[in-house]
Formats: sequence, C-alpha cells, structure tokens
Amino acid sequence: MGKLILFTIQAGSFQTGFYLTLQICEDSCDRIAHPFATFTGKLPPCQPIRQHYQQWQESYRSLNQKVRLGSSPQQITHISDSCRQSASQLKETLSNWYNSSFPDFARVRENLLSELNRDESVRLLIQTEISELIFLPWHLFFEPFLSKYPQAEIAIAPIEYKSLNTPQKQRQNIRILAVLGNDEGINLKPDLETLNNLEKAEIKTLINPCRKELFAHLYEEEWDLFFFAGHSGKNPLTQQGQLYLNQEDIITIEEFNKAIMKSIQKGLRLAIFNSCDGLGLAKDLAALHLPQTIVMGEMIPDKVAHVFIKEFLANFAQNQTLYLAVRQARERLQELENEYPCATWLPIICQNPASLPLTWQNLQGLDFAPISIKTIKPPENFQHLVLETLINQTQLIIEYESLTETNTEVIVNYIDKDLSFAEDINRIISEAGGKNINRELKQEQVKNLGQILITNGGQLRADKIFHAVIYDYHNHSLTDRNLISTVISRCLNLSDSSGRNSIAFPFLSPVNSTVEVDEIGLIFAQEIVKYLEGNTKLNSVKIILQNYNQNKNITDEKLYRFYLSFKQYIELKKEINHRQSLLSDLVKIYQKRSMSSAVEILHLYQDSLNRFETEWINNRWKEKQENNSYDYQLPLENITQQINSQKSVVVNEEIVTSLHQNYHEKAATIWQDLVNLEDEEEIIILLRKLGLDIDGFAWINDQYEIAIASVKARQKKVNEMLKNQVQQLEKGQELLQKTLVNLYQEGSLNKKEEGEERRLLFREYPKVDIKVKIEELPEEYRLEKISYSADKKALKEAIERGEDLSNYAKIDPNLKAQFGFK
Repeated sequence: MGKLILFTIQAGSFQTGFYLTLQICEDSCDRIAHPFATFTGKLPPCQPIRQHYQQWQESYRSLNQKVRLGSSPQQITHISDSCRQSASQLKETLSNWYNSSFPDFARVRENLLSELNRDESVRLLIQTEISELIFLPWHLFFEPFLSKYPQAEIAIAPIEYKSLNTPQKQRQNIRILAVLGNDEGINLKPDLETLNNLEKAEIKTLINPCRKELFAHLYEEEWDLFFFAGHSGKNPLTQQGQLYLNQEDIITIEEFNKAIMKSIQKGLRLAIFNSCDGLGLAKDLAALHLPQTIVMGEMIPDKVAHVFIKEFLANFAQNQTLYLAVRQARERLQELENEYPCATWLPIICQNPASLPLTWQNLQGLDFAPISIKTIKPPENFQHLVLETLINQTQLIIEYESLTETNTEVIVNYIDKDLSFAEDINRIISEAGGKNINRELKQEQVKNLGQILITNGGQLRADKIFHAVIYDYHNHSLTDRNLISTVISRCLNLSDSSGRNSIAFPFLSPVNSTVEVDEIGLIFAQEIVKYLEGNTKLNSVKIILQNYNQNKNITDEKLYRFYLSFKQYIELKKEINHRQSLLSDLVKIYQKRSMSSAVEILHLYQDSLNRFETEWINNRWKEKQENNSYDYQLPLENITQQINSQKSVVVNEEIVTSLHQNYHEKAATIWQDLVNLEDEEEIIILLRKLGLDIDGFAWINDQYEIAIASVKARQKKVNEMLKNQVQQLEKGQELLQKTLVNLYQEGSLNKKEEGEERRLLFREYPKVDIKVKIEELPEEYRLEKISYSADKKALKEAIERGEDLSNYAKIDPNLKAQFGFK
C-alpha cells in the first residue's frame, strides 16, 4: 500500500500561470481508490521556461546527432558544454518554479508534503493535455520531492481515460513480443541478450518485420509485454509517433491501432519503446487505454538504451514495482552523463490512471505480494497502553507519549550522515526545542555512522540531546541490525558515563532499511536489557511510541508491531530468569541430598535455557515473513519435554514434578478467568484448581504484578493528563480574572445600567456578559461586535413597582420598538 497522486493541469499558460488540482489516494494493487484529499491551486507564471526548454532541446539534439555522426572530440566537447549549460539553466528555472512563494501553489505544495510518509511508495501522475507541459522534464521540477521520498516516481497521464476489463490469466512464463526494427548505425544485440536472459519469460522475436508479420502476431496470439528497439520518432507534419520496422517500412500507431487494441483486449498491459523520441507514440497508445508504457522523451544514445533496459528489467523481474524499477534504472544512468549529458532525463512512464500498479508477478497473473507480512490490528486503546517493569533497579517503560513532553534528562534523536535534517523526529525536536539545537549540531563534524553528537536540550525538558547518526541516504542498506544495536548501546553508555539518570529513545523505523520494525523492537529490547543487567546508575529508560509524521502516516499498526516485539522479548527474558532461579534453588536442594543424577539433568536444563534465547531470536529472523508473533512458550516447554525424555537419568519425581509440568496452559486459562472475578470465594476456588503446582502460583503472581504495574502506570499517565488539563483551565480562568480586574481599574465595569445587558467579546478569552454603557467601554472594545438583550426580570420587577419604563428605553432606540415604547 502506497499513495497515488494526481497532479492535474487543465488550463493556463506560462504567461498567466496554470490552474491545477491535486488529489491524493491510497494506492492499492487490487482496487482503484477514491481521493481522500483534494486541493486546488495555481502554478505561477514563468515565461522563461519555454525559451530555456527550447535552448536545451536544440543543444541536446545537436549533441546526439554529432555523436552518432562521429564528430571530432573538439566538436563534441564544445557541444557538450553548451548542452550542460542549457540543462543547468533549465534545471534552475524549474527549481525556482517549484519553490515559488506564490500563495496559490505554496499551499498545494505544503499539502502534498504533509500527506506522505518517507517509507511508502508514491506514484505521482502529471495529468495534462497541454503539449508544452507534457514534454517538460518533470523530475527536475519535483526534485526536492523525489529527494525526500526515495520510493516515489513520476509519470505522464491523460486527463480523459477509461479502464478496460482485460483478462488476467495465470501463466508460468510472461509472454513478450520483441520487435527489433531498423538498426542502421546502432546495435540491438544487447537489448535482445537482456530479454533472453530473463527468467520466467517466453520471448518471441521479430527482426525487421514487415507490417503483415507484426499484425499477425498481435492479432493471433496473447502477449503480456510489447517491446520495441530500433529507430523511432515523430512525423514532422502530423507530429504522430512512428516506428521504423525496417529500412523501408515506417508505421504509425494509428496505422496498426486495431491490432494493438486486440492485443490489449487479450491481456497486453505494458509496452516498452527503447527508442528515440517516444512521447508521440505514448500519446497515441494512451488513446487506446494501454495500462502502462515506457518511452524515451528524446533521442537516446545506443549505450544509454543498453544500460537502461538491462537495469530496468533486472529490477522489475525481482518484483520491484514498475515505478521503482524505472526510477532505479533512470538514476543508474547518472554514471553515463559525463559522456552522455542528461541521460537521466530520458526514461518516462506513461500511465492510464485507471490501471493498477504493475509488477512482474502481476504480468504472470499472480497476486501482488513482494513481501508477505501479516497485518496486526492495534487494539482501540493502544495509545493508552503502558509497559512498565524493573530490570535490576532501573525502571524500563515503553508507552505512547509525546517525545518533547517526556520528563527525562536525555532525549535521543536520529539523524543522517549529511545532517540534512530531513527526518520528522528532528523536525519535531527542532520546533519544540528551538533553533539553537540545529545551530549547535551543524558545528559538529560527522565522521561515520553510529557516531553520537551531543547538543543542549534548548527549550525542551531534557538537559541534553544525543543525535545518533543512523542514516545514510546514499546507501540505505547500511542501517542494519549491527548499526542499530551499536547506536542503542552507545547512547546508554554515554548517558551513564556523563552522570545522567534517565534517557528516552523514540520509536525507530528506518526508510528503505532491510530491518523490519518487528526486528527493531527486538533489538531495542535486547540491547537495553543486556545493558541494564550490568552495572549502571540509570534510574529510568523510556521507549516513546509517537507518530512523528506530520499527517499521521506512520500507522499505529507499525508502532504496535514494535511494541509487541519489545514486550514479547521482555516477557521471555523474565520467564527464562524465573526458571533459572527455580533451577538454581533445586540444584542446591539436590546437592545437599547428594542426588548427582538430578543435578546433572538440571544443569542440562540450565544449558538449554541459556541457548534458547539466541535460538528463538534467530528463528524470529527466519520466520519474520510468515509470522510476526513467533510464540516462545511452546518451544520453551519443548525443552522441558526433551529433558524429561532422558530415560537414563533417574531423578526424584516427587521433587521435580512441578518443574517439568507444562503449567502455562493450565495457569494461563485460570488467569484469564481470574481477572474477571470480584468475589473472593470464587477467586480462592479457582486458585485451588492449580493444585500443589508452585510454579503455576508463581506464574500467576507474576501476571498480577505485571497487571498492577501496568494499571498503575496508566493511572499515573491519566492523572498527569488531567493535571495538565486542570492547569490549563486554571490558567485561562486566571487570565480572564486579570482582564476583568484591568477593565474595572480602567473604569469600564464600575457602573451598571439596570435593564440592559451588553455582551463584550474578548479577543483571546472566554465570552463574558457584563452590563455597561457602550461609551464607557475602552476605545479598543468599542469596535467589537456588541449584542443587546433586555433584562426581562428587571423590567418585570420595575413594572410591578409601577416605575416609568421609558427611561430604560432611552439607552438604545432599538429597545423601544422591541418593548413597544413610544
């Protein structure tokens, strides 16, 4: 699941600006979702774009023509410099256009960025029929956006489209029709070799085919992918895209559109044109409602074409989404730009918006499932869950809380190697703590990943902030288990050695990391427990589960998976320690009775428990794709059964019975009933069902302790929340009272007029009803809206006393008509 963004431009010009609509949808592999957010706005006028684009296009086309004609190095260098200069100028113009402070676009841009999450895939479709916009290198305009979202890619899409109900047949091999057209002056063998090296693909190759041969294969057979390599371009008169099938035959899409339509109806879903100037072809194919097309926006050098198709198909065949595979292949072309300028500008996706995201498995008719991770639905009260326990004398807490409001001496922040401050955690800390934090940080020198940089806490409650260098956006794979473990250990050590008593770690979910969030939860629990079991002066360690994304796109599901893994390891560790403690006591008993056989089996049990933690964690890594909640209780009890099966060792069954019993199943069932009982007699009756199983009683006692600690922690948190709320209300009341006192001292409230009530609307405080003449108000309040209402009780009492009521009506002429006075 990712996001689909429709960036629609229907009208306007570079002179007056372009009106646009931005729609954001959830992107699903099995359905077309309706937008959950829609914004309208306008791109500002930017007249230089047309001129700068034309200058770049002329220099680029001259460059490629000269290279293909074998120009001298001097000519190539001169033209290359001209091309690079015009490219740089166009890039700067597009960047200024995107970053414009023009209000109608700035609002759209901010909404776009606020609705997304760095670690989700994003398809951004530029929908327009304006030809000047279609040909722009939109990846330059959206460069800041693409830099922030590494799984985003751009496509061109028509405004008018429809979905075709094409069959999706499952087949072991993807069927590819590969057409190799006119190859004069170019080498198409690498293209064919790349296709032939694909696994699970059936290739039919047509070399320099005639029209009849092409028509026959499109009409008579079923294809999943159409591939063309060779010469192509636009008809200079009609601007239609055309393919050079051989040295004599040139064909437009219109001339074989019926054959293509027939192939689409049979299941064709992707066309790739690894040839020059393909946007004309894509436009004509869009009219036929082909789901996806990949073309080259300009003339493409032979070597660039070879590298692109090789990189794209390698990624795509590994079940990367089509968009991510294109982006990775396009970015790989950067290494060729010294020889072939602007190579990364060439590949373009053209998308039918009604079509679903495409993967290699989709083409096979299989379900989209690059990673099979079971979804875990968080409980409704997830944000109130608290896990609190003691490790030796240190309090360990994991809870849903505000990072900037937590009361610890040290807060950990996660930053990247380049100090780009792109992470949401850093943004939140900077906003709450003040600009001095980032100023201090910029003065530090980053040497390597895993380094901890220290700054003051600024306006935060924390005294210090430990900035852990954990990201390298040039190589996401470096954020692995070892690095995460190292950072946690270093932060704990540093906090201890600097005399700090408490530290808070935010939830961590690295972008594009190979480490799943479940694993990260285990790593945190392992490292923290291992450290706290040693010699430490830390009083408190917190894990803060907070959604740092501006628009809450890091789902609670992710946070809950982290919480479950962390909690499960803590429970496992307590369980193992509890059993080891019982075993140690039993060993002493058996040694006093000189029962060497019993001691031997208990030592064997202890050794097995010592190995179990490591084995269980290794199994978690192996099982992560099939099971996100790998239960430790069953394999732990299997150890007991294995030990009990040692028939050659004779032990005193009466003494060790409770140790070898699988008390968990029985005790756990009783515990579930216990927590729902209030009657003391019923509780005692239920507890007696445990019999003489001391381990069962111990286990239930532990559950009581955990439950009590959890409820107390929640109670503490609720009390803190209510206390803060009361303080805010008391502060508001205090400000209100001060305001009224000030008004009284100014003489605004020392006179009241019976029978008339005026409502004074304070600008920043609650509404207050006062009786006062308008001329007695301070000047600043006379401009406020005043509402009039009669004091009916006072009027009634005056009438009963026989008073002349006309005096009351003189205050405001409007009251005369209301009460019938003359």
